Amino acid sequence: MDAARGHWLKAVGHARGPLSEAWFEERPELLWRTGFPRRPRIEPGDRLVYYASVWRRVFAVVEALAEPEQREHPRWPWTIAVEPLIVVPVLDAAPPVEAIGVAARSMSQQSHIRLRPEHYTRAVAALASVAA
Repeated sequence: MDAARGHWLKAVGHARGPLSEAWFEERPELLWRTGFPRRPRIEPGDRLVYYASVWRRVFAVVEALAEPEQREHPRWPWTIAVEPLIVVPVLDAAPPVEAIGVAARSMSQQSHIRLRPEHYTRAVAALASVAA
């Protein structure tokens, strides 16, 4: 694993707008681009573990392809192009966030948090065991 690469837990959905069980069909754009409320410190090559907030499950690993860019969006004015690496298309089959060693409360009111390398490694293993 590249020590210089950043690892992040990225929330998708929120209490008033949770991610749907059918996210893979309804929101496939999540596999190519993700948004942020403020300019993130994420750099090209960083890995993001997607976290379905209301479900409290991790469901994908993506790699940042470019620097953050601004866009016209009321809630997510910053965006990053990403490439999917591991995907669990059915949220009910996705592992709970606690399986990677991170408490769900860590994501309270956060769009993303930095992961320690061992949490990222656990996320990849947990997702790979159930991914499509």
